[in-house]
Amino acid sequence: MSNIASSFLKLAALAGGAVLGTLLGLWFDKVLTEREQEQSERDRTRYAQGLSPISQNNRHDEGNVS
Repeated sequence: MSNIASSFLKLAALAGGAVLGTLLGLWFDKVLTEREQEQSERDRTRYAQGLSPISQNNRHDEGNVS
């Protein structure tokens, strides 16, 4: 393979990785933002009911409350 073709393939791989990394980063940021907004809404609801926010240690039990 010639140097030009090899360089082009390397450049294409680098550009593809950058695009993929950007898309994954945006998706991950969206997922985290949505989770934090949901948690904020739950905490606001609990505050309105006179309850304390759910602590980090108790979040795994949140769905099992009787």
